[in-house]
Amino acid sequence: MTAQHRKTAVLRLLGIAPVLLLVALLVVFGLIDGRVVDPDNLRNVAVQAAPIALLALGAHVVLLSGGIDLSAGFAVGLCAVVIAQRLTGGDGLLVALLVGLAVALAVGAVNGLLVGYAKLPPFVATLATMVMVQGATLKLATSGVLLTNDPTLRTLGVERVGPIPVAVVATAVVGALMWAAMRGTRFGIRTGAIGSDADAARFSGVDLRRQQLLIYVVSALMVLACAVLVVSRTPVVTPNVGGVSLLLDAIAAAVIGGTSIFGGRGTVGGVLVGALIIALVTNALRVFGVDPSSLDLYKGTIIVIALLLDAAIRIARSRVAAGVAGAPR
Repeated sequence: MTAQHRKTAVLRLLGIAPVLLLVALLVVFGLIDGRVVDPDNLRNVAVQAAPIALLALGAHVVLLSGGIDLSAGFAVGLCAVVIAQRLTGGDGLLVALLVGLAVALAVGAVNGLLVGYAKLPPFVATLATMVMVQGATLKLATSGVLLTNDPTLRTLGVERVGPIPVAVVATAVVGALMWAAMRGTRFGIRTGAIGSDADAARFSGVDLRRQQLLIYVVSALMVLACAVLVVSRTPVVTPNVGGVSLLLDAIAAAVIGGTSIFGGRGTVGGVLVGALIIALVTNALRVFGVDPSSLDLYKGTIIVIALLLDAAIRIARSRVAAGVAGAPR
């Protein structure tokens, strides 16, 4: 094998790193405790990964553009509370979903306007929106607990299609649609172009302000999808649904799945695998008897490691790619 072939093989290996990590974790966790790889437990892992995956798909789009959305986790809580309030107030599911959609789009539009048109840094803009959304959620949920029992939502949350939970099927469908959008539409191509080189994208005719607005609107749609799934899985909705924990899980899933925090790189498939990894680690720690209060400590450690690996992979990719491009033919 020539040096050029070896470098090309390294690039391909980096591309499937999330899958290799998932397989390695399954083997290691299975050796530590066989209950982790029990089919029923793995089915639970897939269900637990579904809301993480949906929110991570939105994080993927934003990160791909070189931005970040800190409001997404709390926006899930706001949408969930709004949907639950409409249902408990006697409205039908369609009305409740439309109101939730309006709320999600409003949050996404505010983020997009602040980042795209007001030119605020994404971190600052979405941090401010996060505080606003958290306050709005607490203001709306004055009773603290909302009860829902819609049969259609229950089907989404707890029923199965054969051995596969409906929630997993629905997440896979959303993932396929997102894959098609990011691979085969101008939206996906322009989003990656902005993350790779915003100036080059602008010179090529991309309206950065409009594109960034669309990016945060798409992120908001994933927030709504996540909120619907969260509401469908439990008859009790509280203001604490979503929040920082879900946001960190989603960002970690996207980064572990190969989406670069520097923008311009990532795949939808990798994000879905990343969500499975996060859910698997959380589930395994619980099976091992780790104190629930320590879960965030381990998750935070995983995120730090993922960020360091992302930086290392970015450097390795650039060096290997440069070597491949400069190799004699």
